[in-house]
Order: sequence, then structure tokens, then C-alpha cells
Amino acid sequence: MITRALPLILPALLMSACSGGSSGGGDAPAPDNGAQAPSSPPSSPAAGTRPAGEPQNVVTVEGRIGEGVECPVIETPDGLTYALSLAEADVGPGDYVQVNGELADASFCMQGEGTIIPIRIDQVDPPARDRDPARSGGTRITTSYVEGPWAAKGEGDCRKPDFDITTNENGGSIIETSVRGVPSTGYVDVGPDPSFNFDAPVPPLPIESRGPDGLAVMAPDGESIEFAQYTLRGDGMVFVKCPG
Repeated sequence: MITRALPLILPALLMSACSGGSSGGGDAPAPDNGAQAPSSPPSSPAAGTRPAGEPQNVVTVEGRIGEGVECPVIETPDGLTYALSLAEADVGPGDYVQVNGELADASFCMQGEGTIIPIRIDQVDPPARDRDPARSGGTRITTSYVEGPWAAKGEGDCRKPDFDITTNENGGSIIETSVRGVPSTGYVDVGPDPSFNFDAPVPPLPIESRGPDGLAVMAPDGESIEFAQYTLRGDGMVFVKCPG
């Protein structure tokens, strides 16, 4: 999925040290034992820079870079926005990337969840709905979104749905359908990487919202699989919820 890693030049912290005493009359005398007077503690990190020491509060996000108010921003597939301190990174608005970096303690980039100071940036393949904006529903996959009977858009028949998703007593989403011609029951993962999951050896089937009311079901990358009465491959097939 990662196509290439891009080098970064991270912002450096600038620290100043006081030299020996000056000739001004108001200066305090040097200690009698000849030891240097303790230095003043370093000031707070400059806005948008990494605090001294090992990186803290490291996050990894992916999304498309866009123009922000003060700084470039990255918007994740689930709708979160972060400002980016890109320095001289070889990426910019329009690029779809995965960013690993540290959330700055302070920044003038007053936008989104915080400012990320990148440690590593990789260009990655965008998800299907990002590659084709006409298919993007912008809807987050949730338990309520997937619940109900579904039929293939344009081909299915809601009198005989292709699959049905219900919620069990624990709040989980259960799907009933057929896989490879066999009646199958599985569970729906509505987390960061939504998918239909069945018993082995059936691999997880990625899902995503598509269009204003669609749910796309896809085969694993480079594979094809029979799901319901259809063969899934590539960007998969779109299903629509039947009236309840």
C-alpha cells in the first residue's frame, strides 16, 4: 500500500546559553568556589516545534492534505482534522499520505485536533471512495448505519434481500447472508477498518459507505469472492438499504 517514504527535515529547537558575567554594576558576584552559576531553565518550545527529549504523544493518521488557515491540514477518512508542520517535506495539498508524528505542545496552527510534527510521511493508496469523489458518501460506518436488510443497487430485490444485519443483545452487529454459496453468519466490525467477518477460511470483506445511502462490500486486495449471489472484485459492489 505504501508507495514511497518521503524524507523530512524536522524543525530544530533554538536554545540560548548565557555567557559569563558582564561589567554591569548590578550583576551578582560569582560563587566563591568558582562553580558556574546554574543556567536558567529553557523556555517553552517554539510554537509548532517538538519538545526537547524523546518524542511524546506520537500519533499515526492518514488522509489527504489540504490548505488550512495558518498551516496545511490533513483530514482523516473518519472526519478528524489535524494541522501539519511540514517543514521541507516533499508533499503538499492534494497528496494522500500516512503521517507518523508528535502532537505539538503549542502551535500557532489553531485548527483541528492539534498540530502534528511529522517524524515520517509515506504516500499511500487512497481508499476507493477517495479516488472517486462521486462515490464518496462521507458517512461514517456505525451500528445504526449498517443495521437492516440490504439489496444490490440496481440488481437486487428487497423482497429477497441479499443480506440482513441485526444488533444482538451485546450491541454487536450480526450479518446473515451467503458466502461462496453457503449460508453464513458473521459479525460486522464498525471500527476504524470496517468489514464483514466470517469463520475461516473466509477473509474479512472490507466495507465502506458510498454515495448518499450505499454500502460497498469489497473483496480483499487482488482477490475475488462470491458474496450473496454476486462475485466481488476490485472496488466491490454497492448495496442499498431496503425500506424497513
